[in-house]
Amino acid sequence: MKELTVKSPEEMEALGEAFAMSLKGKEVICLKGPLGSGKTTFVRGIARGMGITEGHQVRSPTFTIVNEYPTKKGKLIHVDLYRVPDFDWSEFVGEGVVVVEWGEKGDFDIVVEIEPVGQNTRKVRILPATS
Repeated sequence: MKELTVKSPEEMEALGEAFAMSLKGKEVICLKGPLGSGKTTFVRGIARGMGITEGHQVRSPTFTIVNEYPTKKGKLIHVDLYRVPDFDWSEFVGEGVVVVEWGEKGDFDIVVEIEPVGQNTRKVRILPATS
């Protein structure tokens, strides 16, 4: 397990970008944390680290459920299960890096837990999934 403290949205995005450097391209990642904790900001950093194609902007998929972004390292697929916890996102596995917010069920390669500990300060734990 790796635990880090970030103190701003910019640091959260930079952490996501650094995290992306370790990705091979087919991982399934679960993001856990309360509303407003920085999950989409972390994904924005992943997108930047994967070389998101110019003209695309990472946005929360809370209402669209799934957003796909082309990157230099392949697709980044961002899924948000907050409103539809039973949505079957398994069809995206193997299509690129899949990041699932609010995922309680599924086979995840990595789990990222984000815990607010202050107005802008977050504890971020990166751990392998236990399935």
